[in-house]
Amino acid sequence: MMKFDWGPSLFRRLSGVFCIYKPTGPPVHKVLEIIRGNLNRDINALPCYKYERRIQRVKANTEEKLPSLSSLPVDADNLAQHRLTLGPRYIPEDFILEPLHGLSRHAAGVLVIGMGRGCEYLEHIALARYLRVYHVRGRFGWATDNYSPKGKILERTTFHNITKPKLDKVCAAAQANHTKYMFDYAGVRSDSQEAYTLAASGLVRPENGKTPPILYGVKCIEFNPPDFTLEIHAINEKCTYLMNFIGDVGLSLKSTAVCTHIRRVRYGHFELQHALLRKQWTAEHILDNIQSCSSLLSVDKLATSDSVRHLDQDGRQYRQLGYGREGLTRDSLKGGNRKLLSS
Repeated sequence: MMKFDWGPSLFRRLSGVFCIYKPTGPPVHKVLEIIRGNLNRDINALPCYKYERRIQRVKANTEEKLPSLSSLPVDADNLAQHRLTLGPRYIPEDFILEPLHGLSRHAAGVLVIGMGRGCEYLEHIALARYLRVYHVRGRFGWATDNYSPKGKILERTTFHNITKPKLDKVCAAAQANHTKYMFDYAGVRSDSQEAYTLAASGLVRPENGKTPPILYGVKCIEFNPPDFTLEIHAINEKCTYLMNFIGDVGLSLKSTAVCTHIRRVRYGHFELQHALLRKQWTAEHILDNIQSCSSLLSVDKLATSDSVRHLDQDGRQYRQLGYGREGLTRDSLKGGNRKLLSS
């Protein structure tokens, strides 16, 4: 972890994309407020004015344990640059943060955030249409108005007839139904040569981001009646859709179900191991996370569609963009005026 003794130097480096683990409870905008407050606190704790830096140098050159203000000449310039005169150099509004595909209040998991000039990278990450993986917990026997256990109870039903094979059959049917529409959302006919080429090249992704939710995988990973957990791989989904899906699963099994928890465990190449916990939402940890996540933003990993795959044909385009095959470089993060992909 890099150590800094000058606030503006740390502020200039805080630009890029990082990943956190959003806990259950606070909404995304509240999480961003907490991060802004922590960044503002950490940077203002460092010397931010020239007068403070001169005091720091005097402290380093003397054997005194505490710096003495009398060791510097007291003049109008020193007093004009004092923190008590100017106030804090940075305020929370100076830190520009923008989330990518946020989570609801009752959901938790991986959340990708752009900071400063890194916000312009979020558009290219969204165009990559990454696959997102969720662990969704449900409970049979309840029916509420908003498919959550905290909603108004509408009905209580029995669930003793539900078995894991029956649940697996419903999950497989739901996945098969969504598979039929993948080629339609991709803009090709399912019986054409384009569809075969598209399927052979990898995951069939929608042509644009305005399609209905697509479930690429649904399976039960835990079954302990009345509770169960589904692992869902999806694109263009929202937390409300996942909650409604749990309710539909209960109805398909001639019962009812509510969604008790939603946890995003992966967003494309961003996984739980890359996410910062709440106690790590500090300036130094976020800076380290920006540098570690730069390898996840290489053109090789963002080229998931034909519109950007041509960038991998010529190695000179990497140098023109300011990115290497290993990911973002420190100069590219610091430059800010270079874009990750050409539009």
